[in-house]
Amino acid sequence: MKNKNDNEKIREKVDEFYQKIFDKEYKTHISPEKISESLGYNQEMLKQLPEEADTGLSCGNPINHLKIKEGQSLIDLGCGAGMDIFITKMKNPKVGMLYGLDRLDSMLDKAKKVRNNKGFDNIKFIKGELINIPLEDKSVDRVISNCVINLEPDKQKVYDEIYRILKEDGMFVISDIILKKELPLEWKNSSKMHCTWVAGALLGEEMAEIIEKAGFTKFQIINSDVTDEYAEKWGYGKGMKDYIQSGLLIGRK
Repeated sequence: MKNKNDNEKIREKVDEFYQKIFDKEYKTHISPEKISESLGYNQEMLKQLPEEADTGLSCGNPINHLKIKEGQSLIDLGCGAGMDIFITKMKNPKVGMLYGLDRLDSMLDKAKKVRNNKGFDNIKFIKGELINIPLEDKSVDRVISNCVINLEPDKQKVYDEIYRILKEDGMFVISDIILKKELPLEWKNSSKMHCTWVAGALLGEEMAEIIEKAGFTKFQIINSDVTDEYAEKWGYGKGMKDYIQSGLLIGRK
């Protein structure tokens, strides 16, 4: 089990990696648009957003499975440049307050710029940690996250926080990588693979145990193959599809 210092080192490495993506120092021949298209994102909606809103960091599409009503609130954990928040707003213009949470000022600044330029109301971007979400108990109706929670070493604390902030009958819809089988030790210890959601991934039964321990009794984990585009961009040519799958985690409080 990793100690606090090890966990903080992982978080720092993750921050450095995503700052490089923001600064466009990390290059790949697979475009963000190609990743999003492979995951079923509505291309017409994406065309209504500035190019910088789509960073190509998704491994699933939680908003395709999101059920949100007029006036209900939502938080996106690890919102990046805000793509899922903006699409949620465009699909459901009468929703309540939408929060985007991220660790990086650069991502939040980009998201705020898009929000302001598009004139979206009731959207607030906040800096914070997945393990210490700056919202009150029972304050939001929906929680989404797209390929971010695996980056946090203390997943139990994350799901404890999700349970804490959700209202009664609140719902989470989370996309993340789930393991098909245990990773080679070399991969599990790779800081590079911690930054691409792989080294931090767990088996389905391990995730179920964490979710149950947080207090959720009504949930499901739906697995599907990762897309070829995702595997090519983030798999580093190591036969990753034999080990990982795209998980959709849906639950109610």
